Amino acid sequence: MPTADQDIVDLNLFWLIKARELARFKREKAAIVLGLDDGLLDLFSHLSIDDLNTMAHTGVILFRPRFRSVLWRQIIKRGSSPSLSVQLQTLLMAAGETPSR
Repeated sequence: MPTADQDIVDLNLFWLIKARELARFKREKAAIVLGLDDGLLDLFSHLSIDDLNTMAHTGVILFRPRFRSVLWRQIIKRGSSPSLSVQLQTLLMAAGETPSR
């Protein structure tokens, strides 16, 4: 099997570490930002760095964009603004993309 692309490994590892950190200390933020449900948060919170490293080396991206192409086009066209984060989080909550607590 070919060696995993190091950029993919780095992206995966960064995402996995952040997911574990949020699962342990900021569960609600993990639900909103990463779209993880309670069951996955429980699993992520117990992973070791060795587990994360092994998963990061799968050779494929372990996460995907939260939004469809249409919304990506709107985000890119708009550029960044201070209110964009609030608007996106509101959109996710309204669409039921985050678990209710």
